[in-house]
Formats: sequence, structure tokens, C-alpha cells
Amino acid sequence: MRSPRILPNFRATPPGITARLTRPAAWRPMTDEEWEAIMHLMIYAHPPGRGRYTIMGVRRSLDACFHAACMDKPWRALPEHYGKHDTIARLFRRWAHCGVWREMLKFVARERPGLEAVQYWVCRAFRRSWRIEGLAGLTLARRLGMDSALRAASWLLPDSQLSCYLRKVLIPRLAGDMREYRAHTSILMRLHTLCMGRRSLPRHLQLSVQEREAPEYFIGDWAPGGTWRRPALAA
Repeated sequence: MRSPRILPNFRATPPGITARLTRPAAWRPMTDEEWEAIMHLMIYAHPPGRGRYTIMGVRRSLDACFHAACMDKPWRALPEHYGKHDTIARLFRRWAHCGVWREMLKFVARERPGLEAVQYWVCRAFRRSWRIEGLAGLTLARRLGMDSALRAASWLLPDSQLSCYLRKVLIPRLAGDMREYRAHTSILMRLHTLCMGRRSLPRHLQLSVQEREAPEYFIGDWAPGGTWRRPALAA
């Protein structure tokens, strides 16, 4: 006789949303059409009374941030025509605290023709700001199905939704029957590992390295439920 199911059918993304990897796009300066499509989001970058700024200055700074996010190098590797690299780095962090990258990720999460490259650049910028975004950023990227905004595969990173279920629902349900609790100890330990994620991510597991070394894997798409359909590679 099969034992009763104690776990819900967890999905990598909410129902109705398909998790996907964005096709990598090499960095280049934004075109006028791309800038006009996302410039309204930059209102979050400069709250009222926060100094003077110009539209062209914001566009140049945004190009610099996208460039830094896509090159996998320190900030000091930015070209000199963008200005001081520490100024751009400070501006990038300020925008992260203001929620600019979160709003951009929400905007590009929907399919928008002509913004495929911007979608990838925003994912890379969001990925670079992961220390500031924290668990809220991971939850947002999972909810939107934007797995390219994560530093690695979703199952290698902490999962706050699963942690909440384990702490508030599953453990209290099993705590009343110690025999049931002991019978599912291995499952609970595995779930705890999934909740916490990997303490450190080896370089070969980071998504930026896989994008650079195996770009042919990113031709496929994600099936509903978070399964990645990779195309058959030629021998």
C-alpha cells in the first residue's frame, strides 16, 4: 500500500507562468527605440529632490551599467569614456536600492518584440545586484519565471517559499506523531537542503560561465513546470 502524500506538488514557478532562459545577447549601446521603451522606468532612479540630472546622462549611465553587467569583469574594466568606474558602481548600487532593476525585470518579463537584447541585459544587471536584492529578489525572479536573472539553476539557490511551507505546515503536521516524523526524516533533511541552497556556487555552476562556454544550450526553451527542453546537439 502506498504511503499518503505529505508534500504538495511544488512548481519552479507559479501556475500559468513558464520558466525560461533568455537567449544571451552581446552588449552594444542601446538604440533609440530600446531607450524610448524603457526610459519611463528610470523615474525610480532619481526621486524628487535628489540632485540634477539629464536624460542623456541617465542613458549613458544605464549603458555603462549594462556594459559592466555583461562583461564579467571588475568595475575598473569599464571604458574610460563612461567616467570614473567607482561612480558608475555607486550609481548601480543606488539604483538597486531604489528598485530600478526590480521594476525593469517586471517590465521585460512579458514578451516584448524588439527588446530581446534589453531583456537579457536587465537579467544580467539583476544577477549582479543579487547581494542587494537578497531573498526577495530570488523570489521575484522565480515568480516572474525569469531564471536568467538568477546566478545559477533555481534548485541550487535558497527557496523562501519552500522554507515557509516546511516551517509552518509540514513540521507541525508531523510533530504530533513521532513515528511519522522519524519515517520522513530523510525527506525533511533533503527539504532543508533545498531551502538553504548551496553555501557557495562553484564557478562551473554559475549561469554566466555556462552562457559563455556553452551558448548552444540556450537555443531551447522551458516547458511548463520548470523543465528545460534542450535541443539535440549535433555530434
